[in-house]
Amino acid sequence: MLEKLKKILNKGRGSNISAPNPVSVDDYLEEIEEIPLTPVEEEKVIIKVCSIEDEKDAVNAIVMAEAGYIVIAKTPNLEKEIDDEFIEIIRKMRNEVAKFGGMLLALGDEHLLITPGNVVIEKLIKEKKEQSNDTKENKEITEEKEENSE
Repeated sequence: MLEKLKKILNKGRGSNISAPNPVSVDDYLEEIEEIPLTPVEEEKVIIKVCSIEDEKDAVNAIVMAEAGYIVIAKTPNLEKEIDDEFIEIIRKMRNEVAKFGGMLLALGDEHLLITPGNVVIEKLIKEKKEQSNDTKENKEITEEKEENSE
């Protein structure tokens, strides 16, 4: 196999290969066919907004997310006004959303975000600038001390 490749590559070396004659821009443009531009319709992302006060509202929100909508649901204040019954509703919602690959996230104290399976949410982690600058400065100071001690 390697020998065949060598023969193919060596054949090109012995023959005279010349560059094609340049083509003028006008000749080139005459040969090009115009391609009709048709606008591509982008799929719209629909966000549904609702309130969750009981289990029925929770089921409706889950059904909308499973159907492909992003759902922002207003809830009672999750920090102060929820009881054990509402905690159980949220727990059931989380389990149902996980079944179809979606996500359920708290947005602040009074909202939930429920996404379908085709939406990915990633937390953006930023490096602290002060910390990285301090690290650079410390390295420079350490290097200077090492040079001075030698």
